[in-house]
Amino acid sequence: MEKHILSKSTFIRGLQCSKSLYLYKNFIQLRDKISFEQQAVFNRGNKVGILAQKLFPGGVDASKVKRSDYTAAVSRTTELIKSGVEVIYEAAFQHNKVLVILDILVKNTPNNFPDKSHWDDEWYAYEVKSSTKISHTYLLDASLQYWVITNSGLLLSDMSLITINNKYIRNGEVKLNELFSFTSVKNEVIRNQPKIEENISVSKKVLEQLQIPKIEIGEQCFSPYSCDFMGTCWKLVPANSIFEITGMQKSEQFNLYHSGYKTISEIPEQNNLDKNVNIHVQSFKKGSPMIDTKAISTFLDKAQYPLFFMDFETFMPAVPIYNNTKPYQHIPFQYSLHYKKSTDSKLEHSYFLAEQGQDPRKLFLENLLKDTENIGSILVYDALMERNVLNGLKKDFPEFSHEIDLRLKRFVDLMQPFQERSYYHPLMKNSHSIKNLLHALIPELSYTNLQISNGSMAMVAFEQLQTETDMFKILETRENLEKYCELDTLAMVKVFEILEKEVK
Repeated sequence: MEKHILSKSTFIRGLQCSKSLYLYKNFIQLRDKISFEQQAVFNRGNKVGILAQKLFPGGVDASKVKRSDYTAAVSRTTELIKSGVEVIYEAAFQHNKVLVILDILVKNTPNNFPDKSHWDDEWYAYEVKSSTKISHTYLLDASLQYWVITNSGLLLSDMSLITINNKYIRNGEVKLNELFSFTSVKNEVIRNQPKIEENISVSKKVLEQLQIPKIEIGEQCFSPYSCDFMGTCWKLVPANSIFEITGMQKSEQFNLYHSGYKTISEIPEQNNLDKNVNIHVQSFKKGSPMIDTKAISTFLDKAQYPLFFMDFETFMPAVPIYNNTKPYQHIPFQYSLHYKKSTDSKLEHSYFLAEQGQDPRKLFLENLLKDTENIGSILVYDALMERNVLNGLKKDFPEFSHEIDLRLKRFVDLMQPFQERSYYHPLMKNSHSIKNLLHALIPELSYTNLQISNGSMAMVAFEQLQTETDMFKILETRENLEKYCELDTLAMVKVFEILEKEVK
């Protein structure tokens, strides 16, 4: 069997950008390092895929051969089919130098399965996604699999996507038939077959070229996925480019870029950009902050001492861990509180970090209510998440509804003056995220030296703690989580003090 040229992932890559496909196949060493967040998505997908195999127990894994020996995997799949195996995991097929690996291949779908009626001695293909929705990319992905499998000689009675059912609520052991949703996409993939064949031909011609395709950077760099060759393709984009202006549509950024405006300083005074973008442009050109002390003073009047500076951390397991929770539900596991009795008083800190292996919600809530029972405003940065978490806890623990409502009434969103551009620094780059704010206003307070430096990392770290048995690893992770969350609220204190100084 000839070595494959295209696979499912490279086919999708080629649809996004032929230059990315060419670089991946010929200059893989130029590929950007996979981010922590992206690796976490891959790991989650793998775990969900393995769990979904239990829907069809007793199967044989066709991939259990020499690592990366896809030819052997294809041969093993063929052997398993011929020998009468009725459930195959990671079934490998190849046709016309295109390779696909199907998550689950089933013959004679079990009687207790949804929509079972007259199936008999037929093959059914299932691809598992850790998402709750079916995207256009998933349909193209399935369409390629159908093309390869059927053209390699195996007829499929149906092709289905297995996704996460976001309405499932765990109660006791996980019920897989309720956790997962099944959607037949056979009609869609059959309609896509001419398009699939055409794009396979296009991708092969790209790979036959002797030179890297000359494709300018554009919106395709971000859709449907952020390209992992941006370090190569974007290296000539200058510092302080128009792409550093966040909050703009990608189409607007590229319209400016391809119209000759490469940097912020080149943007003309008269333009069609929105107010916030122009505030950034003006502030950047002046090289100084733009401050509306009257608006800041009005905001500060909302915050009544004593002050609580509060931040939550949550995690969102795809498969519910605790009873009465849903897939991807925000589960609060940590908070940090800095307390300031008066303007000149000493800063105090308290925190909560749940123990692993137990539902953290009730203990989180009880500790939070106790730590915030005094009078005074509760400052949060971007209150939406904290509000949503507390409102969710009201539903989970209605006996605390009154106390939660009292806390919500005391909320003051510290993001407001920055979101409204009452205080704007050019280093914020048109963003009002707390990290951009720190970089601009308090550079000495940095997340870069922390082992856990953002919410995504905290989320993954706590979820991994649920199965961690190494005590030293547990202690180290907990310490890193505490440091990260504490810095979030300390940053809020420092930012608030800067606003106070501006008014004074």
